[in-house]
Amino acid sequence: DNVVLYPSGRIIPANATTFPLLRADGEAIGVILTLRDLTSIRELEAAVRQADRLSTLGTLAAGLAHEVKNPLGGIKGAAQLLERELVPESELLEYPRVMIKEAERIDRIIRQLLELASPRGPRYQPVNLHMVLGDIILLQREAASSRDVIITTAFDPSIPPIMADESQLTQVFLNLIRNAVEAMPDGGRVTVSSRVLAEYHLSRNENRSRMVAVELADTGPGISAENLPKVGTPFFSTKDGGTGLGLAICQKIVAEHRGMLKIDSKPGKGTKIGVLLPLIQSPAKG
Repeated sequence: DNVVLYPSGRIIPANATTFPLLRADGEAIGVILTLRDLTSIRELEAAVRQADRLSTLGTLAAGLAHEVKNPLGGIKGAAQLLERELVPESELLEYPRVMIKEAERIDRIIRQLLELASPRGPRYQPVNLHMVLGDIILLQREAASSRDVIITTAFDPSIPPIMADESQLTQVFLNLIRNAVEAMPDGGRVTVSSRVLAEYHLSRNENRSRMVAVELADTGPGISAENLPKVGTPFFSTKDGGTGLGLAICQKIVAEHRGMLKIDSKPGKGTKIGVLLPLIQSPAKG
């Protein structure tokens, strides 16, 4: 492969092919050079590699989670018994309550780890993406307004229902929208848009299915170039107390839908997350 350097300084991977240009009498009078932009192919390959890494990590995490759950349950149960033994006026009550609270926090992390390792794949049915997004935004607007965050939409009305797992996609978009709102404690805007991508295609037997993109752009502080490659890695988070498991689960769900999740961000210029899904419709009946 080769690379092409744009005047703007952007570098893209490209495949170069040459063919001789011949006259009618067979004499070579030149060469035809064809360049093919491989950006989308390389991005899809990177998404597959990330999905493989998450799958391996998920298997290890499941084993660890099962080993931790039983002793954790014992610790929490003993703390609850101790809490009941103490009189309401006791200054010692603070200690078992801290133990119970922290045990519950560990339990939440374990549940997320098990979800990351869950073997359940998508249960496909026709899903109207705009209805799913509309319901989530309706529920999140109150929390957003309390932070002076405005949520706006720009949907392509021509996008038909696609074959997907509605509950899993709801989980993905709820997590992403909530993250965007929480990234702007001083207020801002989240724009949720949808469009069909001409440059991405999913090979499917003899057919080629286009991709639909749902993009979430915020006006938050953005992510540093140093941290951007780590985003989506379990246990890496830019939020206080965050585990990074929520975004890792989102990536897993999107990968199982044979799609990809793209993150683009610069410090001071906000973050844009794109969820790319195959535009596959249910077969026509009859």
